[in-house]
Amino acid sequence: MAFDVGAFKWNHLRDEGDNVPRWSDWEKENATNSGALPYQMYQLQERAKKEGIEIKGDKNQFGNMGSPWDYAGYGGYGFELPDVQAMSGDLGKIRGARDWARQHGLTIGGGVTEHIQGLESDRRFEAQQTYNASLLQQQQQQAAYATKIQQEMATQAARMNGNNPTGVGGAASLRGSRFTESGGRKGTKRFARPTEYMNTL
Repeated sequence: MAFDVGAFKWNHLRDEGDNVPRWSDWEKENATNSGALPYQMYQLQERAKKEGIEIKGDKNQFGNMGSPWDYAGYGGYGFELPDVQAMSGDLGKIRGARDWARQHGLTIGGGVTEHIQGLESDRRFEAQQTYNASLLQQQQQQAAYATKIQQEMATQAARMNGNNPTGVGGAASLRGSRFTESGGRKGTKRFARPTEYMNTL
């Protein structure tokens, strides 16, 4: 069973006539024998200060060992759900504090693992949404670019057709050698009789 900093009794196993709580070599040895790890010894030291317990010897004998979080700041001495909630959803910070607590023998409170899993699921969902939005934007850009290329090609083709018309002749073409005279008669010009000759007959 893990050592419980909050449940440690200052005068535990002392002589029955000595009930004065204190933090002395006796308590330090007792705590160590009960399974307290170095950081928990620091927590006991700070607990004694907070509770006004008499401290024998160096009041700062134990350091916090570079702790990334005040594990006693939210009601317990391990890594509890209030600690997680106090980190405002900073998943990297939460993971770091959890891992450090495990490495130094601190308890991980109920609900912590589930809360972290929920945050991780939220992050995965957000990452997927971001990826989907980015992919959609790329597809829209590609579609717009393809449309632009098609329009440019169509414009170029229309310009080339305008410079090289395929029609033959115009309004002034005579359609072979036939023509219509002013009187409405049709024929070939080289076989038409002069008017003066017709009159002499």
